[in-house]
Amino acid sequence: MPGRIIIITTADVIVVGGGVIGVCSAYYLAKSGRSVILLEQGEIASGCSYGNACLITPSHAVPLPAPGVIRQALKWMLKEDSPLLIRARLDFQLLRWLLQFAQNCRPEAMMRGIPILRDLCRASLALYEELVRTENLEFYFERRGALYVSSTDAGFEKSKREAELLAGYGFDSRILGGRNAHELEPAVLETVKGAVYYPEDAHGDSHFFVTGLGRLLPKYGVTIRTNTRALGLLPADGDRIAVNTDQGVFQCKDLLLAAGSWLPGLTRAFGVSLPIQPGKGYSVTISKPEGAPKIPVAHQERRVFVTPLGDRLRFAGTMEFAGMDLRMNNTRAQAALRGGREILLPFGEPRNIEYWCGLRPCTPDGIPVIGRIPRHPNVYVAAGHAMLGFTMGPITGKLASEMITGAPLSLAMGALSPGRFL
Repeated sequence: MPGRIIIITTADVIVVGGGVIGVCSAYYLAKSGRSVILLEQGEIASGCSYGNACLITPSHAVPLPAPGVIRQALKWMLKEDSPLLIRARLDFQLLRWLLQFAQNCRPEAMMRGIPILRDLCRASLALYEELVRTENLEFYFERRGALYVSSTDAGFEKSKREAELLAGYGFDSRILGGRNAHELEPAVLETVKGAVYYPEDAHGDSHFFVTGLGRLLPKYGVTIRTNTRALGLLPADGDRIAVNTDQGVFQCKDLLLAAGSWLPGLTRAFGVSLPIQPGKGYSVTISKPEGAPKIPVAHQERRVFVTPLGDRLRFAGTMEFAGMDLRMNNTRAQAALRGGREILLPFGEPRNIEYWCGLRPCTPDGIPVIGRIPRHPNVYVAAGHAMLGFTMGPITGKLASEMITGAPLSLAMGALSPGRFL
């Protein structure tokens, strides 16, 4: 019959997105007894899960919009290698997002956000430990804490103020002078001004985690379709949803969109415009040199993290708002490598260098979007985690599963609802 829709596969739930959020969601949905199809436009973990800083950091609980961020961003506007770069362009969506972002750079908005991020991060860290135990996943997971190092007096004072702020929300930390920072992590220069150590934090290889968990999904009945791009929706029978892709049509009862920076393009099919902007981050990964740090180390002023990953060492950071642009900017990539090396003991020429950039989905209030789309009872979203996607992956997946199946929620989700932007 002309115009008839040919359905390739049907499942209880379709998850769109094969990064850490999508894979964790598919895992917990399948464990709850739902049949699941996972659609990914590339390969599993080919986006930000591939080359991010690999941190699981409850201490990173201060939202991206915070007092002073806009003023600092304006100072950096014309500096190509700056930690935060907003490329001026005629883009109404970006302008609206920046206005909302500026409204959230107030102390009261920041303080509302800290306990939300704290609870998500801590719940996720507990789930990582559970997954390591129950699924025997190997991804260099370690709980060694994180060391935030300052190379200037002003930077150190700012770090101490942040530690004092976080202490009010139950975070333990240690304030260290340069010599003490070097004693804790001998790879750090003794001449740095100081550091703050957060013992609660952990790290692990995000790519190994997501691909490892992804390999388990078929065991739990999940159908994985890679290199399958979701194009839109089609009419379907009854309460079913038909997802049109470049590989055919898939049908489900419930749809979860976990497509990161690509999410706004998908939600427009429902007449919903979510304010998520792609923030491009960079990383440089090298063979681990002799004397490399064993504890993840951040250069506070440069906004760069140095993370040990088995026999490799990763330098990751910076934020660039340039739209859906995945072109490599060597100046910014080199800034990440240089910024990390500035606080470490010298080592020789880096070997086996791998450059990477990816788009981190950022909301204007720094809080992820997890919930049901208003007026669409069977369509859910889970995105907007900015630099905390890997950190919050498991808890986001579990919450998404609980939300869709009607199970008791692990955490309150009112503050995460997409309705707050609509």
